[in-house]
Amino acid sequence: MNLRGIVAAEKSAVDTGDWKRGEIPRSKWPSRRAKAKAYNYGPLYQWRILTFQAAGEDCRVLLLFNESKRIFRATLGVTKGGETLVICDYEYHASEPGWHCHARCSDLANINVAHNRFGSVRLPKAGSFHRRTEFRHLKQPLSAQTAFNCAISIFKIDKAEGMV
Repeated sequence: MNLRGIVAAEKSAVDTGDWKRGEIPRSKWPSRRAKAKAYNYGPLYQWRILTFQAAGEDCRVLLLFNESKRIFRATLGVTKGGETLVICDYEYHASEPGWHCHARCSDLANINVAHNRFGSVRLPKAGSFHRRTEFRHLKQPLSAQTAFNCAISIFKIDKAEGMV
């Protein structure tokens, strides 16, 4: 199984969580290797954890959002042996050229859980042309609701049974 397989797979047992601020509990995004600062964001940041099953894997998305700085990140991870294996970060930062993702496309069995972005591919590359340079999702500007809608659309969680 790989990133494409997880995104394309039918989703079940979806829990969309709630928006929160402050420290992210390690139980929500388990990693024994992550430093404490990986779980702490300033008071302007909101986060949300979505969990679901796909292709027999326990998956989760960490949605990070800062409206004032115009920052959006949706990180897709697969939980393996008490660790979250990050396979994709889909991001928008107003300070960078535009929408991009850091994808780890190898088979999950070949990805080292100790490396967060090591071995990932940035698409498009930083100096390349970016087709989408503004945050827009279905013609809506950046907000908590559009950030959520964008994340479930990117990873096709919105196609899960019972999702609206």
